[in-house]
Amino acid sequence: MDEHEFPKKDTPQGDPYPGTSGFSPYPEEPRKLKHSGPGIASFVIAMVTLTGYIVSFIVAGALIGPAVTETTVLNGQSGGAFLFLGMAVLALAALNFIGVVVGIIGLALRGRRKVFGIIGTIINGIILLVFLLLIAVVLMSAGALQ
Repeated sequence: MDEHEFPKKDTPQGDPYPGTSGFSPYPEEPRKLKHSGPGIASFVIAMVTLTGYIVSFIVAGALIGPAVTETTVLNGQSGGAFLFLGMAVLALAALNFIGVVVGIIGLALRGRRKVFGIIGTIINGIILLVFLLLIAVVLMSAGALQ
């Protein structure tokens, strides 16, 4: 062996950059995931429909209020208020269904945060469930009256 030759080693004895994984001398930042667009849309739809339900019940109550007499019997003038409330609730329920579908799409995306998708899907699903239960109760009570 020459005095200028160094012995060759197949494996290094230590990590040349302690504190790293050995691949890079720079510490790796954790990957920041972006929120899913459909998840955010589902959450926004849930908030819009909640606000829409509150506003539609307030407007319908304001329209029905003057039509009620002291004996709590409705006059013939309250039909428009009930029509408004029914159409508003049906439109908002359709929007909730769209919110559930968009939320499920947001949950299916890979490499994205799923917080808004989960929250939007749950809120829209609960509202739809309450809506369907309300329809079932009304249909059962209508059937019991006959």
